Amino acid sequence: MLLNNKSQSLLRIYFILSITLISCNNVKERKGSPRIKSSILINSPSSFEIFNDDDIIKIKLSKNDGSTKTIENSILIFDQDTIKFLNKIEVKTKGRFDYGQNLLKFKITYSDNSTENYSRSILIYPKDEPKELEYKIIKILPHDTKSYTQGLLIDNQTFIESSGQYDKSYIRRYSLDGSKIEKEVKIHPDLFAEGIAIFNNKLFMLTWKSKKALVFDKKSFELIDSLNYDSEGWGLTRIADQLVMSDGTEKLNFLDPFTFEINKSINIYDDKGKVDLLNELEYINGKIFSNLYGDDKIAVIDPMTGRVENYINLEKIMNKRNYNNIDVMNGIAYNAKNKSIYITGKWWPSIYEIKLSEYEFE
Repeated sequence: MLLNNKSQSLLRIYFILSITLISCNNVKERKGSPRIKSSILINSPSSFEIFNDDDIIKIKLSKNDGSTKTIENSILIFDQDTIKFLNKIEVKTKGRFDYGQNLLKFKITYSDNSTENYSRSILIYPKDEPKELEYKIIKILPHDTKSYTQGLLIDNQTFIESSGQYDKSYIRRYSLDGSKIEKEVKIHPDLFAEGIAIFNNKLFMLTWKSKKALVFDKKSFELIDSLNYDSEGWGLTRIADQLVMSDGTEKLNFLDPFTFEINKSINIYDDKGKVDLLNELEYINGKIFSNLYGDDKIAVIDPMTGRVENYINLEKIMNKRNYNNIDVMNGIAYNAKNKSIYITGKWWPSIYEIKLSEYEFE
């Protein structure tokens, strides 16, 4: 049957109104659907409550109003540990949690043998405030003002330095007095050189956003391998048979130097919270020394726990108002022979040899 134009228009209007009414009814039904309520309340701890590393966490569960269920028993699960309790328990934080966010999981069994799972996140901070270490300048050495320093270390009484920026990156070996360049290799222009470390006579160099580590022969700087990782690359150092890498966050990753697979990670915290923007790294005297990007300050970190034990404030080491083109402090190298530390920065004109007061090097 053929319909005239008017009949077709009326039919279209009727169809649109029908769809609208159906949609409105569906919306009303969704709004009116009952909300499922939890059977219990986690009275304490509160979400993201902050505890120190020697505190006691008081955990308390209670039945939610209107629930007919009675708690028969509860299991607290965190990390690799489980603890049985009814509805109250106290847990000591010491030695049981990592710094940063930790997840408490609860498995509740009710009198009718039904079970429910809940969770609550808490934060663990170190209790002790880091002590600031004093220093004195032993020597001031020249530094290439064209070097955008990313990594710095000492090998066989020479510096090895990596310099960043796209189309300008290189690695360089030069004398400790800064007077003689012994070896230099340019990096592919598409790569931005970052931190460096030595392992098994190989020089490992991170790249910033390319997620690739280059491996060179330490002596000749011949490129012999490359390895992949899944984050940005910032700083690198070696501890025993592992490499330790920063990626600009508060996390340090411990890597297998043969595969770059992550063996473990630690979160870096002081008494005020997470310490991020960790940059160039140097392992000295059983501790990790890390530049903090954007600050003329070095954090001294316990590699077992991630706690910042000390800070070295270097804001006054150089009068930046005397220079037009300098960037942030970056570069830490340990001289085991002198028991001193060399520090510099991106485009800085000087390398400073310093000794720390009240700090014993092995």
